[in-house]
Amino acid sequence: MTNARRTAALALAKQEQNGYSNLVLAAALEREALSPRDKAFVSALFYGVTERLLPLDWALGQCLAKPLAKLDAPVRAVLRCGLYEAKYMNTPVPAAVSEAVSLCRQLKKASAAGLVNAVLRRAVALDVSAARFKDRAEELSVRYSVGRPIVELLLEQYPDRAEGMLASFFEKPPVTLRCNTLRCTPARLCEALAREGINARPLDVPGAVEAEFSGSPAATEAFRQGLYHVQGLASQAAALCLEAQPGETVLDLCAAPGGKTLLLAQQMGDKGRLLSFDAAENRLPLIEAAAARCGLSCVTVAKGDASVYDPALAGADRVLCDVPCSGLGIIAKKPDIRYKSLEGGEKLRALQLKILANAARYVKEGGRLVYSTCTVDKRENGEVVRAFLAGHGEFVPEQPPVVLPGALLEDKMQTMLPGFAGPDGFFTAVLRRRGVRAGTPV
Repeated sequence: MTNARRTAALALAKQEQNGYSNLVLAAALEREALSPRDKAFVSALFYGVTERLLPLDWALGQCLAKPLAKLDAPVRAVLRCGLYEAKYMNTPVPAAVSEAVSLCRQLKKASAAGLVNAVLRRAVALDVSAARFKDRAEELSVRYSVGRPIVELLLEQYPDRAEGMLASFFEKPPVTLRCNTLRCTPARLCEALAREGINARPLDVPGAVEAEFSGSPAATEAFRQGLYHVQGLASQAAALCLEAQPGETVLDLCAAPGGKTLLLAQQMGDKGRLLSFDAAENRLPLIEAAAARCGLSCVTVAKGDASVYDPALAGADRVLCDVPCSGLGIIAKKPDIRYKSLEGGEKLRALQLKILANAARYVKEGGRLVYSTCTVDKRENGEVVRAFLAGHGEFVPEQPPVVLPGALLEDKMQTMLPGFAGPDGFFTAVLRRRGVRAGTPV
């Protein structure tokens, strides 16, 4: 494991330069010739330190004469790795300390070996749950390793549920699949996965399946055959709320990486026009490849800015805008989000409102518009929708056709809080343009 520990420590040092954790780790693993076992160890250590950074740093800080930030980045990484191993990976304390000291020397930081040895032996005995903090926000921030700005926001908006949400961010979310209903049923998908040694079961949300993978969910024969794609349950519920129908014209305005597009195409029976857009051109091939793998012919993928009007798209039956957001509902899946500063929030919310207003221009009379996010910040959710409705009397909110157990409903808008309505936080608002649809007033 010597090279594995070194790889993890160097990746963590690199991560401090504000790189995306998944990209930093992928690049580190690609550079090193490691066994599958060692790669798994590197991933566990790297993500473990990232997820538990604040309690680790709190314990280390109690045992240092000077601030942790004053140490060299490699030494910080070694300390964090050693402490995480000892506290969370069942590595015996003497072994974890010995490996950390050895790693210091490998990284040409031998002068810090004595400090690492002394600090780790003291820090491993500290218990953050027994510590005293200046206020509730600081306590929750350190204990659950989430930045203070996010903790303060959750305490303000969800005072009775904040700690439950924070605790859920440490839970590993189950892998949820969306069955390709054009090729099989959830029951048949579970049978196909069972033949490959994978436990799976259908969920209550139509077409959703939960599975237990020992490796990548994309490494199965069932995946190669296009029998499913990976998509969170809350994300599936949001897309299902569009209720896309065969023969319709449907727009997915912020589509990458494509999970909702695939679901919508299946809802449509692969009949009609499904136009899938994203502003990031480099992500479009992901959608195209997924649609081809699933055998979908109604999907057209193109680069498009959801905030800029394109008259050629007017008259759509249904429009989905799953807008860029702060991502505060999916922290368990994306540990980078734990430490976001939330700066630039006003600009983000202005963009969200602009996208929603622009999307509305594409919807025909009687058509449906769905606005969704993967955040729990009320300012990005209900407040954006209410601001839109205040200036667009031609739209009215409707009850979401798919509501997850435990979800909050307010003014017909659905908020799914992580830990209370599944593992992911999500928001969905279903809006209808007044008018006549298919000859019937709606």
